[in-house]
Amino acid sequence: MFLAAPWRYGLARDLSDLVVVHAVTGDEWPDSLDYVNRLVLPLLRQKRVRLVQIARGGPEDADGVVVLDDSRAPRRIFAQGPWRLSDELRLAGTVPQMAQGKRTCSQRFKGWDLDQWAEAEFGVDSFRRVIGYHAGERGRADKDSGIQRELNRAAGRTICEPFYPLIDAGMERAAVEAYVLGMLGEPIRKSYCATCPFSGVCASREAHEARLRAHPHIAADVLRLEYVSQALNERVALYGTTSLRKRLTEDGRNTAVLDAFELSLEQAPYAVYEVRRVYHAARTADCREQHGKSCSAPRWWCRQPRTDACRTEHPAGRFGPWCSGPDACRGVAKKGQAWRSVRTVWEGSRAGAQQHVQELAAEHAMQLRRGEHSGLERAHYLDEGDGFPSTSAYLVAAPAGVRDKQRTRFEERWTQLTGRAGTVGEPVRKLPEPAPRRRTGGVPRIRQAKTVGTVTLIA
Repeated sequence: MFLAAPWRYGLARDLSDLVVVHAVTGDEWPDSLDYVNRLVLPLLRQKRVRLVQIARGGPEDADGVVVLDDSRAPRRIFAQGPWRLSDELRLAGTVPQMAQGKRTCSQRFKGWDLDQWAEAEFGVDSFRRVIGYHAGERGRADKDSGIQRELNRAAGRTICEPFYPLIDAGMERAAVEAYVLGMLGEPIRKSYCATCPFSGVCASREAHEARLRAHPHIAADVLRLEYVSQALNERVALYGTTSLRKRLTEDGRNTAVLDAFELSLEQAPYAVYEVRRVYHAARTADCREQHGKSCSAPRWWCRQPRTDACRTEHPAGRFGPWCSGPDACRGVAKKGQAWRSVRTVWEGSRAGAQQHVQELAAEHAMQLRRGEHSGLERAHYLDEGDGFPSTSAYLVAAPAGVRDKQRTRFEERWTQLTGRAGTVGEPVRKLPEPAPRRRTGGVPRIRQAKTVGTVTLIA
């Protein structure tokens, strides 16, 4: 629509003031990339539209943003940059999740990259930011506009003005797809990550599973990512407690995909992970009121809510409730922050890892149980209690590759609550020394990928 009539949207007739920016997550569907290469890039080249392709430079913000290509005659759409979303997920042993209503994966691999590039490109000059939300996504647009208004307010200037032309035109998804089909002659290939937890929303379940069947190697990778995630946390499948694997087994057409997944498990190097957790009690409303954002000197009522009787008999003063904490004054603590320790205690084949779990279970009188949702066998030696703080611990076999990680004070807190020291299994390697956080200095770090001949070096 911009190419056909730029003046209708406040653009220069030669489109010299239009910049298309593509944030590369590294996990896009190959048929979407092929669609853009064949049908979209020729139009951008014909109109001399500037296309900038960017990607996250590494796991830390200090790694900056890499510009993979910046051209008015782009020849290919990039499939990945130096650091992919799936790289991060594999190291963490998890799948994309919503946290406090935020799509953290989109923020880290799209929003942050785009903001950094825009700040470096435009400086203090305002610009208009266009997002293709369709008319059925007004809620997403309203949320995006609200966030930008707050950013503009905090900056004391208009950083950018959000613009949603498809919403203004009243075009819902069906209308958009029909328009693109009429212009390009092929049904549009919906763009979303193969690991997307909204794959039942980004595309219908039927369309998503058909795509998985068309790319069984990608499906196997996603299923393996989910498998590891559930091994480390029973409750974290791709769709919450509902797994992609469960959905695929409900349809007999997905046999080839499930076979590819099973083959990938057989061929993968395996590990035995010892997973320990400390569940802290949540801070109470009294604690937040009396101690603010952080609590450096907790009282009993910082983690246990006061009962109604306590509130009546022991009113709060300037320095908190005047109460020594008898049982009648202590309410039930709620679950707060959880600390997780993941240590690799064995590496080898799949069969060897499963046997090692069973041997350790027999040696230490652990309970072998299968997960309610995943069906994965674990050797449990501590179960989460009814109250908080609490702890849990188990051993599980899963594909190798998850990074050993725990907080600096985890062992101290673990021993304090359990009376135990360290892990049951002997860790394969020492924990990496905590590296000092690399600072960005508040300045966007944008670097250009190097090209030698026709090869772009992105590492």
